[in-house]
Amino acid sequence: MKIALKHYFPSGLLPVYFATLLQNKPAGCIIVPEILYLMTSSKPTVKAKPVTIITGFLGAGKTSFLNEYIAFQKDWRPVIIENEFGEQGIDAGLILSSGTDIFELNSGCICCSLNDDFYDLLNLLERKRDEFDELVIETTGIADPATVAQPLLVSPRIERSYRLERVICIVDARMIEFELKDTEEARRQIAFSDILLISKCDAVRPGYVDELKILLQNINPFAAIFSGDSASGYPLDEISALTRADFNNRPPAKPGFSLSLGGSSKKTRRLLTGNHEHRHHDITSLSFVFDRPFDLLLFERKLFVFLNFQAKDIYRVKGILWVTDADYKVIIQSVVNLMGVSAGKDWGPDERKESRIVIIGKNLKAEGFEKMLKECLDSSFQQSGISHQPADS
Repeated sequence: MKIALKHYFPSGLLPVYFATLLQNKPAGCIIVPEILYLMTSSKPTVKAKPVTIITGFLGAGKTSFLNEYIAFQKDWRPVIIENEFGEQGIDAGLILSSGTDIFELNSGCICCSLNDDFYDLLNLLERKRDEFDELVIETTGIADPATVAQPLLVSPRIERSYRLERVICIVDARMIEFELKDTEEARRQIAFSDILLISKCDAVRPGYVDELKILLQNINPFAAIFSGDSASGYPLDEISALTRADFNNRPPAKPGFSLSLGGSSKKTRRLLTGNHEHRHHDITSLSFVFDRPFDLLLFERKLFVFLNFQAKDIYRVKGILWVTDADYKVIIQSVVNLMGVSAGKDWGPDERKESRIVIIGKNLKAEGFEKMLKECLDSSFQQSGISHQPADS
């Protein structure tokens, strides 16, 4: 079993981190040291091209949104990768833009095998980087966007040329509850996306879109949620202004279930919040709040092992961590079975330090995650006489 590592820590921390990790690697695992690349390589000499991924289940309106997104941008030279499952592509012929380069990948869903055509196309576009401003990928309706995004997030070579800016999921207001009940792909699309755009709002009863926003926010507390369609218009100003960096430094919205863990000897409090009319079927979104710092090396070791051996029903893990001896926030997020770790913004002088972690998956049990995460807290940390009450979300 190979576990590939990907980190974005300040270079001074990397040698110590890597040496410690080698000493504590799980038995039987081979660590692929991508981290060494970051320790020894020079900084990129070119600015990475931004990438937007547009996902959504079959018939949600991805191509309609893409047309509006292209028309909205001024003095903008996009390259479109249109991925269709069948040999004969149709959607590429529906993109209404003149002068835009459109590349069709019809040799299969790129999320299934990250086939050679996708990598070849990325390499080709790198050689033509002066001819376009942004890469936009429209996935098939059955794609897992996490797998499509994976090379953009965990491959240092590709990351030098491309920067994942945002993942937008188009949500069909008429069909999404049925899709969440019956389709694994729709669940993964919503769980991984940064922006959820509810479409076809005119086809549902008044007030339902507001209820749907609550449902979607419960599933993915980190996402920004909008609504619109080609007839009434999309909030393109707001959508195009958001990037993944914005999401990495803001706390999640209140989830449907919250577990708050204090740093004192008080018993753990479970807080059930936001009971809504619409259930998530067997989808679970767990949110954990900690007012003690984490031992980062221990946290990563446990999460790597978990994601590679026990996480078949995990759709996404994301969080903002308070870490011992770090004056900045540490951002963690899973990409398929890999864990990405990056340095976020510095803690403000008056900002309350705490960690917030969201885990989205199927039929998850809070107790097991509670135990695992509590074991990763820094046992030597002292509150210095300051006692915080557990947060309510």
